[in-house]
Amino acid sequence: MNWWGKIIGSGLGLLGGPIGVIIGGYMGHKIDESAPPQLDKKKAQLLYYAYFFSCAAKIAKADGSISKPEIEKIESLIQRMGLTPKMERFAKEVFRKSKSSQRSVLKDLKDCSELICHDPSIAHSFMGGLFEVATCETKKSSRNQVQILLSGQEYFKLPKGTILSWYQGGYNFPFNENSSADLKASYEMLGLSKKAKFEDVKKAYRDKINTLHPDRLQSKDLPAELIVFAKEQVVRLNLAYENIKSAMEVK
Repeated sequence: MNWWGKIIGSGLGLLGGPIGVIIGGYMGHKIDESAPPQLDKKKAQLLYYAYFFSCAAKIAKADGSISKPEIEKIESLIQRMGLTPKMERFAKEVFRKSKSSQRSVLKDLKDCSELICHDPSIAHSFMGGLFEVATCETKKSSRNQVQILLSGQEYFKLPKGTILSWYQGGYNFPFNENSSADLKASYEMLGLSKKAKFEDVKKAYRDKINTLHPDRLQSKDLPAELIVFAKEQVVRLNLAYENIKSAMEVK
């Protein structure tokens, strides 16, 4: 899915405020509208990560303070995103500066939703990461954290009930194709280790798919939002299964 082309042609002026300062310092020079497409792509990538880690800092702090589990969750997300060492330093710098920034998290959410042109899969990933930060502690999410997630659901135009369904049924971090980290995520989604045989992979996949079958869910009179979430999970299970099959070179 090539959403960078949409960004390049959108003419969004998204470099104002503290985030623009961080990105300008990171890139070492000013970015303007006449910048070549490759530079625009780099700008868009930096903006996306800047918005995410800015929001992550604010949702972590929304319950009063940033805890050790929340810091560990940020570290985990960085690793799972497969960021380069340079990009990792950038992400941590954004997180550190955003903890005390006066910029509204709602502004970050709004600007990022426009940056990605409301692409549903990218929005799902962005908000899913924030959800993981908000729920990584043993205590319940604070009212402020929940409100940020609900605001993100609205700004990113995710289906109504998405955040509620995550609290009720959990959220699985999405993955991209052809990376070792994503292969690990595929196994984890099926509840297996990388040592599992293909027969075990097939059985785990079928068992999970059966529990999410629309007819079975509808027979339980579950809310429509949960049915939608289940369908999304089926898509992810299919991707995980195919990812493992490809790695095992199974036809």
